[in-house]
Amino acid sequence: MIPESCKNLLKVLKCKLETMPPEGEGDHCLEDMELKWSKGPGFSIMPYGLELAGVVPCPIGVSEPKNKKNCFKYFLVDDFFAKAEIYGVSSTIVETEIYENDIGASYSIRFDDDGEAIRAVGVVFKDEVPSISCRLEDDGEYWCYEYRHEEGEINSMVVHATNSVPGTEIFVERKEGGVVGLYFYNQGAKVYVYKI
Repeated sequence: MIPESCKNLLKVLKCKLETMPPEGEGDHCLEDMELKWSKGPGFSIMPYGLELAGVVPCPIGVSEPKNKKNCFKYFLVDDFFAKAEIYGVSSTIVETEIYENDIGASYSIRFDDDGEAIRAVGVVFKDEVPSISCRLEDDGEYWCYEYRHEEGEINSMVVHATNSVPGTEIFVERKEGGVVGLYFYNQGAKVYVYKI
């Protein structure tokens, strides 16, 4: 059964999926924002969001690539992500992601090139560390995670999703401070969902 806190966050995300893109809102300030680039997905507000999808995060740098095929352009304000433009195989913008920071929570909404909201993500913090997060797709599919911490670091997360066994615990494997794997146990054996 999905916890009440996750249900509440999913309701918020459902409302965010029904919003329209901020038509040009804030674009006049974009030239004042710091720009960064990655040659593939490099950032997710959801802790381990890329790794849970099996993606190794790409390094984020300041150099604009000559070829923008599959690149991400990030707009930052005071070191916080405000917006991302996602380029497709033809080096044109195919999606835009808007980031919002609130008291005790962060959100992102991704829009396709027609301006339709296709994904919303939310993270709720408790004592400045992630407590829960959810990702909701426009087709109703969702993934929610309850985080468990040890010494200020996430060491595992309990999954509640449309496509997994409820309550599956995914553990974080680190080496020299970096994440090298995410896994769960099946009949006593580690099953990796992410490994580098």
